[in-house]
Amino acid sequence: MVIARHHRFVAFALILFGMSSVGCSTPVKNLPEDQAVTSTKPVTIAPNDPSIRYTGRVAISSEQAQYDWANIQIEFHAQASQVELLLEDGKNDYNVFLNDTFARTISTTADNQIYVLELGEGSNRVKITKRTGPNFGSGAFLGLRFPSGGKLLDLPPRPARKIEFIGDSYTVGYGNEGPDLDCGGVYRPHENSARTFATIAAQELNAESHLIAISGYGAVRNYGDANTTSPNPVPIYYGRTLMEREDLPWDFNAWSPDAVVVKLGTNDHSTQPQPPADVFIKGIHGLLKQVHAAYDDVPVFLLADASLPELVDRMEIAAQQQRKMGNQKTYFVKLSQPARDQLGCDWHPLVSAHKTMAAELIAAIKPVMNW
Repeated sequence: MVIARHHRFVAFALILFGMSSVGCSTPVKNLPEDQAVTSTKPVTIAPNDPSIRYTGRVAISSEQAQYDWANIQIEFHAQASQVELLLEDGKNDYNVFLNDTFARTISTTADNQIYVLELGEGSNRVKITKRTGPNFGSGAFLGLRFPSGGKLLDLPPRPARKIEFIGDSYTVGYGNEGPDLDCGGVYRPHENSARTFATIAAQELNAESHLIAISGYGAVRNYGDANTTSPNPVPIYYGRTLMEREDLPWDFNAWSPDAVVVKLGTNDHSTQPQPPADVFIKGIHGLLKQVHAAYDDVPVFLLADASLPELVDRMEIAAQQQRKMGNQKTYFVKLSQPARDQLGCDWHPLVSAHKTMAAELIAAIKPVMNW
């Protein structure tokens, strides 16, 4: 999937709202020394530079940072008038945040690897978040370049809290910015993993989050399977750095969450034939066995929304059985069923519904975690 890097780059300028640019050949004047651009010569920063921060499961080398999970984040603090993001993609979309304010969406194309951001005077914190989930394929960040000179500065500390989310299209954000139930088979522009119940809840709780979620996949059965179980449900991919790379296992010692949230089962139960109750619950236990092998006695929150009463019953039973198995920090949380006017593509919740679900999850997490 690596595209030859000697082809002609096509620049795609993203003019960030409300920011002015400065001349390329003159350093910024009348600024403190630590804010001045010290050189006008082009500066290239490798993707493994320690001043670049990644959030999520990423395979990082001196040549590229590879990823495919939803809401992967790339952050840096730049003293430069302009920065070129080097992205090898074409399948995914990204949010651009400037100093914590949304600025623009990048929709990558296969024939372009350079995406230009005009930053203006002073120093600016830039955060890039992957809007789309792993179903669209992987992307690679090749680093960044300051064409008119610049440098990287220190970032603020990471959030002290961490939450891992394991789920399906709800967690990914499938259709959460869709115009209606029918999105005409076009989904990429309407998916924004930065605005799901998971990411909203994590942000409100001041927690860093990892989303291990795949649209259309379940705990034991994927959507529309003719059988009661599928050979490749979500638990198959849980130990991977990238969903599509079996050869890249994730190092669970690299990031240990304070809590794990699981919302699976909609795809198992939304079409026939549903898995038998004991088969589905056994699948949840198998996933949680992986979770506890990685994180010991981490608190686990099992979620189900009221749209599927049978799933609610099964997840609650799974939580009860987990506690009997010795995993006392297992909790069941029932979420509200989104209203009809809060549904987007293919009956998936819009951002408004995600906000309601996030509030319900936060209310469940706070007393348990003492947050």
